[in-house]
Amino acid sequence: MSAVTNDLHSLSDEALVALSRESNDDAFACLVSRCTAMLRGLSAQYCRGLLDSEDLLQEGLLGLLSAVQTYSTAKSVTFRTYAYACMRNRMISALRRQGVEAESLNSEDELLDVAATDVDPVSLVVRQEEAEQLKERLKERLTALEYRVLMIHLNGFSYREIASRLEITEKAVDNALQRVRHKLTVHL
Repeated sequence: MSAVTNDLHSLSDEALVALSRESNDDAFACLVSRCTAMLRGLSAQYCRGLLDSEDLLQEGLLGLLSAVQTYSTAKSVTFRTYAYACMRNRMISALRRQGVEAESLNSEDELLDVAATDVDPVSLVVRQEEAEQLKERLKERLTALEYRVLMIHLNGFSYREIASRLEITEKAVDNALQRVRHKLTVHL
């Protein structure tokens, strides 16, 4: 390993981004190396049979490249968190182009976006376990309809979109969310 490569490995992600923008291929390669575990984890999470994991990895790499080009240090988020979001969004967009339903991509798996803030494997496992426990508590306290409505609502869908997806009225969506709010206030 050359002295230049050793020097790059000691730099922060943000410093590597700056160098990558100046066409430093070694700096970009270092960022790719640092984000490989995240890329593979996302690929495994979103592999749905329509795109294989290698195709998703390529989409993720394009998301990483986009993150390098658009990241701003003025934002109060680390590069790695920003890159995660860009890679994830790129993979989801690729799956949507292949016809995968948005609800299946974003529902229960995204209740707590564990990898966005923690890249430490131990923290990641702990957060995933906490997310699973929370989902189980929600399933115990909510009806099946309330749970589905909540999961779709948490992903930013409007009452009209939820009603359309579940083939119920908007009023039924509103009622379900009102019951959810009450149950969450009382039980959680």
